[in-house]
Amino acid sequence: MDTTKLEIIDLLDNSSENAKKIVHASSTQGFLMFEGHGFTQNEIDTLFKFSQDFFNLSVDEKNKYSITHDNAGYTGMGVENLEEDDLDRGYGDPKEGFNFANFDLRTGIPKQPIPEFWKDKMDIIQSTVLKLREALKRSLRLLATGLEIEGIDGIDAEWFVERHHDDHFSGTTFRFLHYPSPVNEGATEEEKEKFKDLNVAGAHTDYGTVTLLFQKEEESGLQLYSQISKKWENVPYVPVSNKYKSKGEAAPLIVNIADQLCYWTNGHLKSTIHRVRFPKELLDKGRDRYSIVLFAHPGDKTVLEPVPSKHIQSIKGRGASHYMEKHGISQTAGEHLNKRLESTYGWKY
Repeated sequence: MDTTKLEIIDLLDNSSENAKKIVHASSTQGFLMFEGHGFTQNEIDTLFKFSQDFFNLSVDEKNKYSITHDNAGYTGMGVENLEEDDLDRGYGDPKEGFNFANFDLRTGIPKQPIPEFWKDKMDIIQSTVLKLREALKRSLRLLATGLEIEGIDGIDAEWFVERHHDDHFSGTTFRFLHYPSPVNEGATEEEKEKFKDLNVAGAHTDYGTVTLLFQKEEESGLQLYSQISKKWENVPYVPVSNKYKSKGEAAPLIVNIADQLCYWTNGHLKSTIHRVRFPKELLDKGRDRYSIVLFAHPGDKTVLEPVPSKHIQSIKGRGASHYMEKHGISQTAGEHLNKRLESTYGWKY
């Protein structure tokens, strides 16, 4: 399988050239990378250590905080089905997760029951969420500039940011994921062969606006269905550039455009299908895989109508424009999210 090459966007570069670059990457591949995010390797390593220790707790302990209809809490093995082409298959993905949700986005504090394990670590969760939010806002300003969103006095670089305002309640979720290895260390080639094509996270698109994902070296496995080649491609680990290594920053964040931003822009920005399979290097070692992700959403009451940009409003018959033509009204971000959660978990709202 081919390995994809993702555009790396410097979040600290506010030039019009960089704004055009982020729009091009978002409207073609739909996956990209961000540097200038400000995270150190030590910060990221600490989060992954927390994740490993949490998932090592007993199932009974984790199940005390099982996921609720507000998308907060623990999802056990097989609970979540992301395989969009087979939502009625009757079983979920072989992974488990823990969601921090219902955030007060001014403070980074989630409003939900907190497991004992996390209580003395919440200051780190808060600071991580706030820093990821800052990276999100920088990217949204670049996207608004690159799309030439129309304001009263020219381009409105704050248009997306205002709809992701800290005072808005949203579906924003900070998620820890664990994919247990399907084989033990020293497994035969025949045993490993059974699992090399297993989707441990089914093929899907994300639900919000932008997804931000920490990289972990030697734990690849993320694959995207390229909008360019029309083939599945591996997303590789990409080390930090010399520029940001000298500043003490960790490797770039992996980023993908999600459904609501695609929908909002009449399909111009691409919400790309992706999945997770166990990479050979982990199967060879019988090692588990971990992932840490922020799923960013606009405020629940945000109306998803076509973005006020000449680049977007000329596109008809797709996304928000199509929905308005069909139903006569626009849907909100909260309504859009609830529909996706209903299909994933079988919930009714």
